[in-house]
Amino acid sequence: MQKSKHHLYTEVLAKRIMFGDTEASAIQHELQRLEAGFAGEIKLKQTLSDYFFKTDHHIFYNFECMNEKGYSHQMDAILVTPFFIVIFEVKLLSGVLFYKSAQHEFYRIHNDKRENFRNPLDQVYRHQLFLEQCLRKWQITIPVHFSVVIANQQAVLDESLENFPIFHISGVPNFIENLYLNTAKSSANINMIVAKLNQLYQALPPRRTISSNRLRKGVLCRWCDYKHVMFYHYGSFTCNVCKARSRDVVFETLYHYRILLGEKISNRQFREFFGMTNIKVCSNILSRLGLEQRGAKKGTYYIIPENILSWSKKKTE
Repeated sequence: MQKSKHHLYTEVLAKRIMFGDTEASAIQHELQRLEAGFAGEIKLKQTLSDYFFKTDHHIFYNFECMNEKGYSHQMDAILVTPFFIVIFEVKLLSGVLFYKSAQHEFYRIHNDKRENFRNPLDQVYRHQLFLEQCLRKWQITIPVHFSVVIANQQAVLDESLENFPIFHISGVPNFIENLYLNTAKSSANINMIVAKLNQLYQALPPRRTISSNRLRKGVLCRWCDYKHVMFYHYGSFTCNVCKARSRDVVFETLYHYRILLGEKISNRQFREFFGMTNIKVCSNILSRLGLEQRGAKKGTYYIIPENILSWSKKKTE
């Protein structure tokens, strides 16, 4: 499963945000929320992988797109079968969950504290309406269902949720079985639906941006949980605190730059972000990496590839 661009951005930003930044704490909390959501999505994938489907099927995970009015949709999972389509919204919540249907109010009580949440039933219902509209536009007739899946088995669902499609993740197989039992096979072509959804898919950009002057510069030591800066010495980067020494940390730092600031990087931008001053040394590093080079003379810049983290550390030798 792949994390969203917003998740990746927040993940890197949490490492790079200045320690005293006014938003540092909020960014850490947001990352925790995103990690919890991703953990829930992994549990759903494991559950669906263990289920024996009665028909051909296709599952989209973390499906993102924009509607015609310019608003975004992010669906944790879409299950496509010849009988039906299901949109899953996964929540890794704890405590006792309650729902006031007349007010569309969703809340929990945890550690004797009440906390309101955005109603997940309304969230996924919005996705259902959108997907039904798309199917009508494509002249495809097939029922679309939805459910909210609670991935934390310790959570307690109050009786107020009994008549709504919200249940623990262990109930997913039974939910699908009942749909197969109570739904006639449609005339829809599953391959066509999958192709149309692939065309509709559009990875959403991060939901925030941040100026470079709020970022910590330098090669950050992952062995020190990114708290300290490593220094370049004789072809390697060394941490003065834990004494870790590495050549391949250059790839991770370039990945940080790409996620936060973009794929294009010049020698000057490299020096600024890596906390280095020697133009010739940085030029040698960039040349040795084998990055795609564009422009000429002072306009020269390099392209950081999307898979920079997977590049072999031999490129730095």
